[in-house]
Amino acid sequence: MLDFRYARPDDADPLAVIAAQTFPLACPEELPREAVDAFIRDHLDVASFRRYLSDSTHTVLCGVDPVGAIRAYALLVEGTTMDEQCAPLVLKRPTVGVSKFYLDPELHGSGAAASLLDAVATAASDSGHGSLWLGTNVGNARARKFYLKHGFVERGTRVFTVGGVDNTDVVLEKPL
Repeated sequence: MLDFRYARPDDADPLAVIAAQTFPLACPEELPREAVDAFIRDHLDVASFRRYLSDSTHTVLCGVDPVGAIRAYALLVEGTTMDEQCAPLVLKRPTVGVSKFYLDPELHGSGAAASLLDAVATAASDSGHGSLWLGTNVGNARARKFYLKHGFVERGTRVFTVGGVDNTDVVLEKPL
């Protein structure tokens, strides 16, 4: 269904497109659309993906369909640098943070998310990491269920700001 590979510099444009399509799906209903749009503009635009792709502390994996379209991606960040307030919650080191983990909604329920997570875990393990960690909105029951099913453990909470609006995330860790 999808082939997984490391993103290349010329993937910045399609990554920004899939990010803009999928990020709102993980946001709580009560979060104003203006806040979501501001986050996308400030963190998920083409320029942001170009920065991520050129930063040695960031890795982007993408899921590509048979015609070459990017239909899923994961943005990984070395250690706890994406949110140092989470450092005390992460027990197994070295670690890599899963900053973004999104799939085209047409792929939800297809098994592609589990395949992407397997690719992320393999990449992290192969590079010597002992765990993955991430935060997801406390109200995102679907994501929490998925991560718990795939070996993540809840470690606590954090505040995650989207477009100037504070949200509460649950922090999860998966030992590798």
